[in-house]
Amino acid sequence: MTEKMTVLPETGRVRGADDLYLVVSESGSEYLVDTRDGRCDCPDAEYNLEPDERCKHERRVRYATGETPIPMWADTDAIDSHLGIQTARSPVRAATDGGIVDEEAGESFESPESGAGAIEAQPEECPNGEEWCPGPGADSLPCFACFELPEGK
Repeated sequence: MTEKMTVLPETGRVRGADDLYLVVSESGSEYLVDTRDGRCDCPDAEYNLEPDERCKHERRVRYATGETPIPMWADTDAIDSHLGIQTARSPVRAATDGGIVDEEAGESFESPESGAGAIEAQPEECPNGEEWCPGPGADSLPCFACFELPEGK
């Protein structure tokens, strides 16, 4: 995530092809990544990786398109600022509750497979009379009264 790479979905030999991406590395090398089949034409993917492993180019496409959430522990200042800039879907960040975080809106959404509760909008005034209660997108959880589970949980 920190190395400079560009993920291009509609350029050159991948134009009009679903699930195909060109990844241009910092050195200028260009690799074809097929996310449907989980393949990359880089030498590492061809010769060095175990069958279940992914090369850095395939991992980069998955992060750039939001298919794989960026882990919460990742230092946002160190992540390549151009990650996902050319893709139609944006990168997403994993939430501590197993969901994903919408960085721009500062919200946490439930991941369909996680089943964990999502942090809803914080009340205008914290019912516990707290002067400061972290809201959605904060580094720590809000008080219990400000935390709401989705309906039916």
